[in-house]
Amino acid sequence: MAETIYDAAIIGAGPAGATAAILLARKGRQIVLIDREKAGHAVPCAGWLSARAKNLLDEIGCTFPDGCVTPFSQVTFYNADCTRSATPKLEGPIGYLVDRTRFDAALTQHAVSLGAVLLLGEEARDVRLSEAQVTIKLTASAIQSRLLVLATGRVQELASRVGFSPRGSDVPTWVAQVAAPNESKEAQAHVAVILGLDSRGSFGFCAQNKDRCTLSVNFVGEATQAIPTLVQLCKVAVAQGLMPRDLSSLAAQTKPIRCPAGWALDLDTHVAKHTLLVGDAGGFVAAASNEGIYPAMWSAKVAADVIDKALGSPYSQDELMTFDTQWRMQIADHLRSPHTDIRFLLPLIFSNQAMADRMAAAFFFGENI
Repeated sequence: MAETIYDAAIIGAGPAGATAAILLARKGRQIVLIDREKAGHAVPCAGWLSARAKNLLDEIGCTFPDGCVTPFSQVTFYNADCTRSATPKLEGPIGYLVDRTRFDAALTQHAVSLGAVLLLGEEARDVRLSEAQVTIKLTASAIQSRLLVLATGRVQELASRVGFSPRGSDVPTWVAQVAAPNESKEAQAHVAVILGLDSRGSFGFCAQNKDRCTLSVNFVGEATQAIPTLVQLCKVAVAQGLMPRDLSSLAAQTKPIRCPAGWALDLDTHVAKHTLLVGDAGGFVAAASNEGIYPAMWSAKVAADVIDKALGSPYSQDELMTFDTQWRMQIADHLRSPHTDIRFLLPLIFSNQAMADRMAAAFFFGENI
């Protein structure tokens, strides 16, 4: 029997990889989706996605289990010690709280239901790019495909091997997060953003739904300061009633993870030979909020459209090269920072309703202040 040559191999079964697999499988393409982790592993992330993602979620057509995607329509901004607050007034839902483990599992299983082949617990040890195809060496075997999508998250090794040279910010952003079951069992979702944690624009994100409460710090600067900042914020949050319990002891045991917020805008290209770079691996994370689920899925949708055209063209590489132009036209504005020093806006955010509304639109919708 002849060995299968897939139309596209996708490495990384997170939101970006799974979205690309779903959309390409729906177009009738033969897809293999590979991830070195087994199902059910925890994924530190912002834990929410913008309400602007609704059209994309509808297009994907995935059915998520109860409590996996929880809409929220209200958010409160706080200052660093939570003694001042502002409640923006925005029409309709603001976003969705996401249980990443269940969210990712639902997406990958939907891809499988559409015909994609799923290989979990398989590490891509090496990638070889020939003139005609891609060969991916796994732990104990090898597979071949016409094109390749790298959706490997924050792991950059394979991207470097195929020729990408990721460049991060000179002042890195670190995410430190702690989560626990919500003992209060309140049905309504609660979201709070704690602004101005320091002079560099670090902020906290606090979220509750009926099952879980989560607190994270998005820290700009040295990684060693991220955990102490999270521990302190846990104590402030419980003292001010933002969280039902003190998570500081759990926070002290966590490790910060570098966030590639806005990196996509600094990369020279997201296209290599037979290959596209999407999701966190390509820096598709909103700079204003560090939210990466929606931009990751969005980048995968653009990539799927480009790949489908490339597979039907005798000049596939020329079609792939259009990806850089396409994503910049569609996604770049959402990824950019507001180009405003938030420190100078804080007094206005807590005293002026219009400014609070504009800050919320920038944070949750990617709009410019």
